[in-house]
Amino acid sequence: MKKQVDLTLKVVIVSIILTLLLAVSNTYLALKVGLLTAASIPAAILSMGIMRFFKESTIYEHNLVQTAASSGEAIAGGIGYTLPALIIIGFVHSFNYIDTAAIAFIGGVMGVLFSALIRRPLLEDPSLPFPEAQAISAVLKLKEKQALGFKSMIFGALSAAFVEFCQSTGLMFVGGAHFSWVGASLLSFGLGLSPALIGAGYIVGARVGLSILFGAILADWIVLPGLSHGAVFSGQAADFFNAHYGMSMRYVGVGGMLCAAVLTLLRLLKPLYQNLAHTLGNLHLTQNLPLHEQDLSQKTIRFGLIACFLLLALLLNHLFVLTPTGVMASLLFILLIGFVVAIVAGYFSGLVGVSASPGSSILIAVLILTGLLVHLILGLKSNATTNLMGEAMTIIIASVMMQIACIANDTMQDLKVGQVIGASPRKQQVMLIFGALIASLIVPAVMQVLYAAYGIAGHMPRPLMNPADSLAAPPAAIIAALTGTIFKGAIPLKLLALGAGVVLIVAAIQALILKRFKIEFSLIAIGIGMYLPLSSSTPLIIGAVLSLCGLKNAKVLLACGLVTGASLMDVILAVPIALNPQGQALQFLVGSPVSLSLMGLGVIALLWAFVFS
Repeated sequence: MKKQVDLTLKVVIVSIILTLLLAVSNTYLALKVGLLTAASIPAAILSMGIMRFFKESTIYEHNLVQTAASSGEAIAGGIGYTLPALIIIGFVHSFNYIDTAAIAFIGGVMGVLFSALIRRPLLEDPSLPFPEAQAISAVLKLKEKQALGFKSMIFGALSAAFVEFCQSTGLMFVGGAHFSWVGASLLSFGLGLSPALIGAGYIVGARVGLSILFGAILADWIVLPGLSHGAVFSGQAADFFNAHYGMSMRYVGVGGMLCAAVLTLLRLLKPLYQNLAHTLGNLHLTQNLPLHEQDLSQKTIRFGLIACFLLLALLLNHLFVLTPTGVMASLLFILLIGFVVAIVAGYFSGLVGVSASPGSSILIAVLILTGLLVHLILGLKSNATTNLMGEAMTIIIASVMMQIACIANDTMQDLKVGQVIGASPRKQQVMLIFGALIASLIVPAVMQVLYAAYGIAGHMPRPLMNPADSLAAPPAAIIAALTGTIFKGAIPLKLLALGAGVVLIVAAIQALILKRFKIEFSLIAIGIGMYLPLSSSTPLIIGAVLSLCGLKNAKVLLACGLVTGASLMDVILAVPIALNPQGQALQFLVGSPVSLSLMGLGVIALLWAFVFS
């Protein structure tokens, strides 16, 4: 075994850079379409590319950099999926930096500590293949001259940043949703060519992308015409849609995502129970381990959890007026359920990988249990103020739990990589905590900038902004809808039921007919397709179709570059928009909309043909 190099200054510096890059890009994706890209592989490739400029580097240094950087994705998902729900329900009207960073860091550290406890039982389970970890291990074992994906990622990032800049400033085709009346019904069309979403679609693959396409067709060409049939139309079709059907279609999509998450959870109950029993039964096997199998010490884990609970108690008392009993009940709930959530998320990671993990099913279960707890703690009476406080407390506790889940989901792949190459899990866990700290400091600011520039789920920070241009934030919309139903039943249940019914019909057809032909849709992705506007779903679909040409390693890395470059450019462009009181985008329109559209389509077609050739 090669001699392991201790933590070095270059590892720390490169970890900070890559953690920030991946945290920013995944924050944008989490708010835009509710998806994350697996960060470990691009982090490993970028680490190997950057460290070429140093005198020498080892596989263990690359592993530590990749481990720290992947926590940026997890932090972005944990709070990007959940805390925007506070804005949707009207509890806050901006993201408080200190509160948001505290929630992210506390949940992230707890996720790492729980992962240290369950690492050995999960990693030694022969039924868990850890697919992404095997790929990352192979990448890390390549000699530097063979790791050619670095150039592909950089090219993808630069080309995507250029296209995104041109689109955002009006120099080429932007895309968007379009509506027209067909007979007595309203029909939706749309096209988007966002490089970030095309790259994300390529990464998630054909099954997910085509499922999103199917969901979009169901929503925009079947459900919307059915809902609008016979309506009395006036004015522009787009204005009429925004005024009368925009929020209705969001609720239909939320109903579809909720139903898909519940069905997924029910299907996995038996293997989850078996894995939970196996993991708990093997926690004691930690004596006299060699260095490359030693996790954080039990003393460190206990101290860390106590520190997290003290900080969490202060945070809950700061945000809500709770009795000591209420605070203790909340902390005990987070300890017990959070530990179970870490096991479940780690199991999903080992079974299907990070990108394919059904995190929505975990989220639904956590929200329901948390809502019941908050009802008991607050003893809520039915009035607007207490219901809103109950919803907000449920969302914040669920956010901590989701942070634990996201970290555990990502961490297990990284720790499996370490096991394969003989790295020190203790050092990996230290770098995960370090990465969580860095990401927790940057993600809240990025979320606020994006919200101030674009709005979230139709909720706009300033007047005269177009709700159709807001960031969709699908997971946060699920949370807002479910908590609203739990506490006040104010959500339009008929629309939720309609979306759920559509997914149930698809699930039945799939089980009874399509299964015979080995055709299987992702129910979660169908729900996402029903929720997203076509301007967001079409580039995901384009990327997924391109992936049918072959998921070669270099092409996947290039797609990761597209996501990173375009996401960073959108965040950069959001800063002047957010700082401008009128919220006007940077527009340099130099031609007619038709000529700009044709020019943009031509440029992008040539670019993608070259990139994916």
